[in-house]
Amino acid sequence: MTSRWLCLSLMSLGLSGCDTGTQTRLIFSLNANLLGASSLAVPASSVRAMTSPPTPPDITSGDGMRFHLEDASVRVSDIRLELAGGLGCDDVRDQLPKGTGCVQPEGSPATVTLAGPFGINLPSGKISEEFVLEIPPGTYRRIDFVLGENGFTAQTLHAGDASWGMDLDLPEGTAMSVEAASDLRLEEGGSLRVMFDQERWLKGPPLSACYQNGDWPRPGPKRSLDEVGGECQGAGDQVRDAIRTQLKLQTRSF
Repeated sequence: MTSRWLCLSLMSLGLSGCDTGTQTRLIFSLNANLLGASSLAVPASSVRAMTSPPTPPDITSGDGMRFHLEDASVRVSDIRLELAGGLGCDDVRDQLPKGTGCVQPEGSPATVTLAGPFGINLPSGKISEEFVLEIPPGTYRRIDFVLGENGFTAQTLHAGDASWGMDLDLPEGTAMSVEAASDLRLEEGGSLRVMFDQERWLKGPPLSACYQNGDWPRPGPKRSLDEVGGECQGAGDQVRDAIRTQLKLQTRSF
C-alpha cells in the first residue's frame, strides 16, 4: 500500500516512470547511460521516477562531423531470448509472464519468446503501448528479433547548421541479434537491456571531408547518405550495417 501511495503521489507531481521495482523486464534503448541518468531514486520503496526526459546524444562521423540525434525509435517482433547456464523451459515455466512462451527444440537451447510487435522510443526505453516487456528471471546469453512495421528510424540535425539533417533507417523485416561475451544472470526485478550503440553508427565514412569537397550534394533540408559519392560511396549501407550489428547486451538491477 505504501508503494502504491508513493507512486500515485509522484504521478500527481508530474513525474513519470513510476514502478514498484518487482517486474523483471526486457528493455531496448540507445545506451545504459541514458536510462535513469536524470531520475529520482526513492530507496525505501524501490521507486524510480524520471524528473526530466532523457536528452538524445550527439553522434559523430569518423572525421568529426557532428549531428544532434533528435529522436530514434524501433518496432520489434518475434523476440527470442536464449537461456543459458543449463536452464531449460521447465526451469522458467512457472515464472513466465503473460504474453511470453518458451520453446526448446531437440538439440537446441531453450528460448523465451515474445511475439510482438512492440513500438519503442529508444532514448527513453519506453514502449508506445505503455506497458513493460516482462520476462522471467534466469540466465541469458543471446537475443534475436525482427524489425516490424516502420523498422528502425532516427532523425538527426547537423550540429553546425540546423537547417538540414538526415534520417537513418532500417527496413521492416531486418533480422537482428546480439550475444553477450559470457552468461548474464538476470535477477528478479532487474532488466535485460539491448542497447543500440549510437557512437558507432557514423564512424565508418569520412562525412566531413565528403561534405567539404562536394561529394555530398547539398540541396534540400534532408540529405541521404545514399547520395554520397567519392570516398563516402556506399555510406548508407555502411551506416545501416553499423546500426544492425553494433548492439550490446547487459543486465542491470532495475
